[in-house]
Amino acid sequence: MDLWSNDPAERLAAAVDPVVVGHWPRRIGDTAPVRPWPFGMPSSINPFVVFLGASPGGSPPACEVREPYELPTAGVAHPKLYVCDGAHYWDRVRALGSMVVQAHAPKISDPHAHALIGQLNLGTGQFGKVSDAPFEPEYCRWVPEVVLDYLRPSYIILVGLLGLRDKLETDFDPLDRLKMRGRWNKPDRCFPFASYRGKHYKFRIWNVWRPDGNTIRFVIWPQHPSRAPMTNDLLWQKSGHEFVTMMRRSPSV
Repeated sequence: MDLWSNDPAERLAAAVDPVVVGHWPRRIGDTAPVRPWPFGMPSSINPFVVFLGASPGGSPPACEVREPYELPTAGVAHPKLYVCDGAHYWDRVRALGSMVVQAHAPKISDPHAHALIGQLNLGTGQFGKVSDAPFEPEYCRWVPEVVLDYLRPSYIILVGLLGLRDKLETDFDPLDRLKMRGRWNKPDRCFPFASYRGKHYKFRIWNVWRPDGNTIRFVIWPQHPSRAPMTNDLLWQKSGHEFVTMMRRSPSV
């Protein structure tokens, strides 16, 4: 069984086998800038979908203490994926992540799909505006390493980073592990978010090779889930349906 299969069902089956998992959670945690794991970044050991943001955001619940998280989980969702925040960010992450997982494995239930979702950020400070959140150098170096060599997702969905592509070019991935230098303003593919006509939003997609020979699709989402119009749950769902429909039509792109 392959923890990093292109089939989410195989990833899930592998992650519930303790022999396959071994010491992998600790090995992943040993790479992190903060031990056991950075605040605001819940993940399993083998997420099929990773959400990437600038920071943990500015609307945490009053009950959450800003302390390091527990290690990535195996076969079950990370408990911090269920944090209740005022902007409903995590509700939308779970909903969209499940759509992408289930587009590849329709029989997977929502709770099992949640076990294949992760979140990473380019810093740990809490900022209400993405433009105010600094890209922290240690996270700019670590995120490419951990996604290529350890988590190995099939999709990385960038949220709130559309207007920061110049910073992605200059500050993110200083070792160019992702081979994205010079590409952030030249996506491999674009298509419009057709369900919303108030503004011309687009999905932007880049294909990046993992060291194991498989592909990660980096996707800049049309808008951050905590910003209009995505605060409308129906439009958020439609954005997910449009994306998975387009990917089914052109799976190799």
